[in-house]
Amino acid sequence: MLLDGAGLRGVFAWQNPFRPAAEGPGGARSGRVTILAANASFPLDVELKAFCRAAAEPPGSPLIIQYSYNSLCLLGGRTAHLPAQAGAFHAALVLDHYVEESGARYVAVALDHFRVPPYPGPGGQAGSLARRTARAAVDDALEASRAVLGKVPDRELESYVTYLSSPAYAEFRREFGAVLSALGPAWAMIDTERLPPVLDFALTRDMIDFVRKDLGLIETMVEAEYGATGSAGESLDYVPLRGEALERFADEVACFVTYTGADAVSYPIGMGHGAPRAQRHDPDSERLEAVQSRLLRAAGRYVPFCQHGGTGAARLALGLVGKNNVNTHFLVAGADALADKVLAELDRIRAGAKDACGPGLYGAAVEAIQAAAVDKLKEARTYGTGPALAEFLSNHHPDVT
Repeated sequence: MLLDGAGLRGVFAWQNPFRPAAEGPGGARSGRVTILAANASFPLDVELKAFCRAAAEPPGSPLIIQYSYNSLCLLGGRTAHLPAQAGAFHAALVLDHYVEESGARYVAVALDHFRVPPYPGPGGQAGSLARRTARAAVDDALEASRAVLGKVPDRELESYVTYLSSPAYAEFRREFGAVLSALGPAWAMIDTERLPPVLDFALTRDMIDFVRKDLGLIETMVEAEYGATGSAGESLDYVPLRGEALERFADEVACFVTYTGADAVSYPIGMGHGAPRAQRHDPDSERLEAVQSRLLRAAGRYVPFCQHGGTGAARLALGLVGKNNVNTHFLVAGADALADKVLAELDRIRAGAKDACGPGLYGAAVEAIQAAAVDKLKEARTYGTGPALAEFLSNHHPDVT
């Protein structure tokens, strides 16, 4: 049975790098761990079977399996009215099956990279209720962020109001709600990396209120994004911050999280999406330490950091990275296995030999992806931690089975 939002919150309470047990018996920080988040896409049977088997390997490991907006649209098909919603229904059914088949105990489902409409975009009708509501949201966000962001020109503020009152934004909210209702995720991410900061404050708070109040999803963990975390195919333009500049950035993120009520956060640490094998980026651990510590003090609670582009990380900043997103690594593992199998049997495949073209071809991909997932669980130091997690939950979250 999949973990719900309350269950996943229990997992992150256990993962919390700032709790005393995370220091570990081997010295400072030796007990810190990270939760692996494996992205699934088409074909689902191959990836989900592999991920669930990896999580179920005795004595069990916690694992988040997540779908991006694009992957759900692919699953839903172009003929559906809301492709992402149609894909979410299908994804939920298939994952339920493989969790039950494998016996994996600590698997949660997540919605990843649900991107907001392009900014600035077309606007709405002047004088409409939507525009008045947007104006109030922008004014409130401006007041809350003034101490860390300073002044914003009136013309730019007007563009924020126009954006939030647009039909495109209204449609985004509607589709996001439909997908959440269909998928029932324990975690959901709002992708806002192209938005100006004050607009990000206003939109993120509006969406979290929408999830909590309108949809009634009190326990679903909502990940907010502050700044660009990198996209596939884009060159990195990352500048490390130190001293006062780093302190200012930490204050911005802390203000953003406390204002919006986000349960988790992502911000730039030097990663990039879709990294090929030879490309590796060193995470900015100094920024992570500064911001996560500042967040703990400001919010009075642990706010997990989500690392995007985990495939290209030269190393994993254990604990400071609460959730490590990995996608390309698994796609490559599966494709490599298929390529080896096809090359070895190419003549027989061309000749139409049934056994060379049958399920065994894809079974090799399942095994390769499962092995790759186990490797990433070991890197995160969560492989085989099921008993330790179960003991923690029984003591601190007895409602989580």
